[in-house]
Amino acid sequence: DFFFQLSQEKIVKIMNMVKNKEVSIERALHLAQKEVYAEKDSQDLLTSSQFNFIIYKYKHYRWQKRILQIDFNSRTIFNIEKGIIKKQFPFSQVKACEDTERRRFNIVFHGRQDYELEAVSLDDKRKIVYLLSRVIQSNLFKRPTDSCSGRPVECDVIHEGLLDLQQNTVTSTEWVK
Repeated sequence: DFFFQLSQEKIVKIMNMVKNKEVSIERALHLAQKEVYAEKDSQDLLTSSQFNFIIYKYKHYRWQKRILQIDFNSRTIFNIEKGIIKKQFPFSQVKACEDTERRRFNIVFHGRQDYELEAVSLDDKRKIVYLLSRVIQSNLFKRPTDSCSGRPVECDVIHEGLLDLQQNTVTSTEWVK
């Protein structure tokens, strides 16, 4: 059944692996199933507009279970705890996403404290980092007037004052007031 959902090239590749005794028939079925789910997963990531992930947030010296919802319709990231929305972050506030060890990652915001989070699985972490990179990309291509809309605190815009160039950053140039 899974074989019918795969492309001709992938079917031939898996069948040749069985023919050359590289994998058993059961393993070939497992590979086909894995390929189908991977294709569906990547299609869902491209067509869906709202994503929910179980994550853990470090707070009060322990990891607390939360839902991280990334909503492309409202262009907002939600932190949900026990069914209650605790925090909302507009996409315009997302500055970066740092991929750290194992299942952990950080979301860096403009004008807010960074979020240190841990995904339930490495696959979930990969999806979250991918979606956040899309958010960051969309922020880069927006015009500054669209993303700020009169809220300089959220966008980290400095209207007057002296600026110093901070040389120690690896990924980008930062100016410090």
